[in-house]
Amino acid sequence: MNIQQMKYVVAVANNGSFREAAKKLFITQPSLSNGIRELEEEIGVTLFIRTNKGASLTEEGLTFLEHAEKILTQMEMIENRYQEVTKSERFSISSQHYDFLGEVMGRVIQQFKDQYKNFRVFETTTLKVIEDVKSYHSELGIIYLNSQNQSGIERYLEQANLTYDVMGSFKTHIFLGKNHPLAQQKEIQLEQLCCYPQVRFTQEGSNFAYFSEDLIENQEQETVIYTNDRGTLMNLLVETDAYASGSGVVTGFTKKEIRLVPLAESTNNKICVLYQKNKTISTIGQYFIKELKQLF
Repeated sequence: MNIQQMKYVVAVANNGSFREAAKKLFITQPSLSNGIRELEEEIGVTLFIRTNKGASLTEEGLTFLEHAEKILTQMEMIENRYQEVTKSERFSISSQHYDFLGEVMGRVIQQFKDQYKNFRVFETTTLKVIEDVKSYHSELGIIYLNSQNQSGIERYLEQANLTYDVMGSFKTHIFLGKNHPLAQQKEIQLEQLCCYPQVRFTQEGSNFAYFSEDLIENQEQETVIYTNDRGTLMNLLVETDAYASGSGVVTGFTKKEIRLVPLAESTNNKICVLYQKNKTISTIGQYFIKELKQLF
């Protein structure tokens, strides 16, 4: 049994046929079939039910797939950690959904475009930001901390062998379409928002409030709209009387379409950069951090 055979099994399972899997792997179908057949003979089980319509996993195949995916994930983590060529050509960050990221990353790209071939900005859930940095897919992660989520997040970061630096602080702002009934107010009280829909970002770990990306939790909220995309959230604000919460640090085209109104008596929030403990941040990573600090 070898790593390549595990990759073959995962590819066939994901594509539903040997032919499609072979195309994705850039190998011939006979090579793929022989590799899996040799694996089945070695471990003494049939992994796939083969038909004219494709291939599906047997019960034993499902069990094997579960173990194989875990091993391949660990292998990928090791490769990401130690492949110096890959690290020298790619800069990757993972972040919660922030409008200001485009501006900061744009400056980084202009500064390092002759040295780096690939840049990655991955906007995702709080949990995936942490996991992405933990698994070396991204050098840096961007999240916020405040009095409500800090203890829970710090426990999780400790388990993941991650630490963080504070880039700056901000007060909670309410994001509204420019025609919203509350758009012209200088400040908004939390109770004023109860009759309007709230747009929130979908999160894994919904049983743990500290993973939430939204800065306010309104217990009296009547309607909640969930999305995983920042563009969709902004469009919903423009087209409806819904609201969202955020940092108030907004750049680019977004400023023309929405209003940012401070939330009265809001807590102090901190923008933080996550990174691996006992690991030196790269030159490009340090430049990104410098630009982000300047923004705040």
